[in-house]
Amino acid sequence: MVAGLLFIIGLVAVLVSIAILGYGAPAMFQTVTAALDRGDANMIDVIAGLFAGLNWAVAPIIGGLVLMGFARIIMLLGSINRSLRGQA
Repeated sequence: MVAGLLFIIGLVAVLVSIAILGYGAPAMFQTVTAALDRGDANMIDVIAGLFAGLNWAVAPIIGGLVLMGFARIIMLLGSINRSLRGQA
């Protein structure tokens, strides 16, 4: 029960973060396109600026994936425990 709840919380955190990132994607594409059209822009600085703006998304995505993995480990250990006892 707890493992399922942890899995759902992690899944929601990852999906919401990715949805918010997708909402901001057109502005990021416009920034890169404008830098490419300018011709004299340093693309490393442009990409570094975009990644600096996405720093907020690292924690919820990694945290959600860790929660999901931890939940799967708990589910696996519970399954092993039930099978060793001989219960269905």
